[in-house]
Amino acid sequence: MNIIIIDDEKIVIDALRFTLEQLTQFQISIKGTFTNANDALQFLKRETVDVVFLDIEMTDVHGLQVAKQLIMNSAVQIIFVTAHAQFAVDAFDIEATDYLLKPVHEKRLIKALMKAQKRLPPQGNVKKESKEHLFYAHTLNHFYLLDAQHEVIKWRTRKVRELFLYLWFHRKKPMLNVVIIEELWPDLEFEKAASNLHTTVYLLRKVFKDNGIQEPIVLVNNQYQLNVEVTSDYDKLISLLDQERHDDLSIQQLLNCYEGDFLAEEGYLWAIQTQLRLKRVVLQVLEMYVTTAKSNNALLKLNCLQKMLELDEFNEYYMFLLLKFLIAQNKKQDCIECYESIEQKLSKIGILVPEEIHRIYHTYIRQS
Repeated sequence: MNIIIIDDEKIVIDALRFTLEQLTQFQISIKGTFTNANDALQFLKRETVDVVFLDIEMTDVHGLQVAKQLIMNSAVQIIFVTAHAQFAVDAFDIEATDYLLKPVHEKRLIKALMKAQKRLPPQGNVKKESKEHLFYAHTLNHFYLLDAQHEVIKWRTRKVRELFLYLWFHRKKPMLNVVIIEELWPDLEFEKAASNLHTTVYLLRKVFKDNGIQEPIVLVNNQYQLNVEVTSDYDKLISLLDQERHDDLSIQQLLNCYEGDFLAEEGYLWAIQTQLRLKRVVLQVLEMYVTTAKSNNALLKLNCLQKMLELDEFNEYYMFLLLKFLIAQNKKQDCIECYESIEQKLSKIGILVPEEIHRIYHTYIRQS
């Protein structure tokens, strides 16, 4: 799938490009990125492209006008990327493949690419590449697994699903059968639990054998190990968090990636420690950025502060940072709404607004 990106903000281009390049379940080739629409139109006269990611509100030209020129001159698919939802109707009037709101989350991006891929003309007997059995796991907030055709894997039982996740999470080392039993069937007698494990392993093997993997689970000396190549948003998150320095681009990528806690909707006890650790590190990185980074990107800092409060909603320090930021930006109405929200939220748990928050807010209101 040949792709170009058109957006007048380079940071948006870089973030989208990074996310696209991580989606190894698709065969993507990014042929070019453009901050000037005319340059992109000239490029498309020389090159064949399947999909254009196009911003709608650009400084020099409206994206809908660019889209009309694209459609007149080629069979390219258009995926709009914008911060403004009000253009959605117009976008689909010109038969856009999809319409994504900024910041673009990976889940929505995958769905858009799946739509685009289904609309591509058949390529005949193209030789299959080595990635044909590559799976993709989405694990942040809620879980789903995509097969090589980008279809969602269906699980026979909840335990088959959980066993896959457990073995995938511990994929770097074989797991002893008794350890798996203690984690997945803690309330059953050993013989019953061992029987359940045997049955669940059989069903899990069948899932992957039906998808062309001949030996998906290796068993040696009562130790099980997953033998399936899987990429994931979890691995991408770890890569982002491991960076020594975080700039505007990496922070935007982090916000896009971290849709929620690791396996948050699954309720697995064995995942709780990882959930808490990842959330703590994400909050540390975001807090460090908003308090120390020398960046002029006010919108990005605002998004970080809002994400921090979303993850830790009763954190009074984060409330203070957000209100202080809004005051510095001289956004009076936003300050009023923020303070009222803080007051309402804390009142639900019987806590008064902290003195420091109360003081800076009322001082600003009197002076504005």
